[in-house]
Amino acid sequence: MNYHRIRFIGQLIGIVLSVSVAAAFDGNTVPDDPYFNASGSWGQSYPDQWALKRVGFDESQDSAWRLVGDHTSPVIIAVIDTGLDWNHADISWNNIWSNPNEIPENGIDDDSNGYIDDVIGWDFYASGNKPWDHDGHGTFVTGIITAASDNGIGITGINPYARIMVLKALNNFGHSRASYLAEALVYAADNGARIVNLSVGGKGLTPVEREAVEYSIKKGVLIVVAAGNEAVQTEEFGIAGLPQVITVATTGLSDQHEIFSNWGMSVDLAAPGIDVLSLRARHTDFMAGIPEIEYQPGAAYVGADKRYYRASGTSFSAPIVTGIASLLLADKPALTNEEVYRILTQSANDIDPPGLDQYTGFGLVDARSALKADPRFFITASIDDVQIVVSENGQAVEITGSTLADSFAHAELYLGLGESPENWHSVATRLSNPVDNDVLGRIPAAAFAGGPVWVLRLVTTHRNGQTREARFRIDLE
Repeated sequence: MNYHRIRFIGQLIGIVLSVSVAAAFDGNTVPDDPYFNASGSWGQSYPDQWALKRVGFDESQDSAWRLVGDHTSPVIIAVIDTGLDWNHADISWNNIWSNPNEIPENGIDDDSNGYIDDVIGWDFYASGNKPWDHDGHGTFVTGIITAASDNGIGITGINPYARIMVLKALNNFGHSRASYLAEALVYAADNGARIVNLSVGGKGLTPVEREAVEYSIKKGVLIVVAAGNEAVQTEEFGIAGLPQVITVATTGLSDQHEIFSNWGMSVDLAAPGIDVLSLRARHTDFMAGIPEIEYQPGAAYVGADKRYYRASGTSFSAPIVTGIASLLLADKPALTNEEVYRILTQSANDIDPPGLDQYTGFGLVDARSALKADPRFFITASIDDVQIVVSENGQAVEITGSTLADSFAHAELYLGLGESPENWHSVATRLSNPVDNDVLGRIPAAAFAGGPVWVLRLVTTHRNGQTREARFRIDLE
């Protein structure tokens, strides 16, 4: 199975890294990175780093960075991509993982893990220990997560406490194979990664990938995957279609689902992915030569030094979620991968169709809400299917799905006429007990007289008064 970096439409001799416990960063002040504080650097009408600001990292007193405690821990993040330009001026070597059990450049597999001198990661495509980025995509993704903050140059990344494990599983043209991705996933899990970012995709899913995902998750890894840019269902798009991972779709400047972004019920979250600014690896221009788009070489370069780059796609939405997830773990290292998933999804801002939907999942990721959230809290409302059934009382529409909460109060089913109902009426007995993937209720067929299109609405209410809803469109024709 062939895979590629999801796209929108040097060599280091001797690697010796000294990693400090925490990066020099004060979350209580506004980062002094020029692009973080600028707008219009390429003629646009919005802030240069609008994507970070949209999810909670800004200049306000309520910036997400201010919610991180004083006692943070480094978080190892495996970026499985095209490698890294680790000599970029806006990459701190403090933010690159260093294998503590490997002695650099001695030609010996000191930790007996099968990889010789894997000091910062591995190049699975070339079977080497220098995962340099000749494509640019991996450096761009890494910059979103952890470009050096408060260093007076360039941009700021989301998590200054990140330690990037550089796993190059794509070649210099951004292409890969399922076996390389699977091997990189297992390497990440075996070498201490808490999170894996996969801005990689392609149609189809192999057994070896599925097994690698299951292995990693059992070892406590959180896997964040870009939904893909083919405007197709995620169920057809590799690892993004699996339920165990966090699949991330793209939203634009108005929080709308972007038409190119893949969709499906495996989509968990959305994040900004239009005109995102990040790092440019030297001698790269990864949008050049893509036949699906009109692009003049060099048009995406930003800055007089051309060391910054702007691009669009789900590849760049995923690392925003990865960055926030890793900041949660830096603040609360005892959280499990399941708890981080629950926090991110339950704290998201519901956008587009109300409730859990196939375009933006639980909604737009929200760093502020996530850092404030109780990991035990959850509300679920989902309508999975409707069927015509016949009972002693005649024909009825049977609704199946789930209505759950950590402290469940009640749930109710409503019915509204038309594509966007203005009025709703209760159509089933109020549910006083949770339902997990079972029958939610039955509606007599007579209730659907009056029009061809109806919308079902399920509202779950938590004991604290918060609600979550799901909707399901029924077309009788």
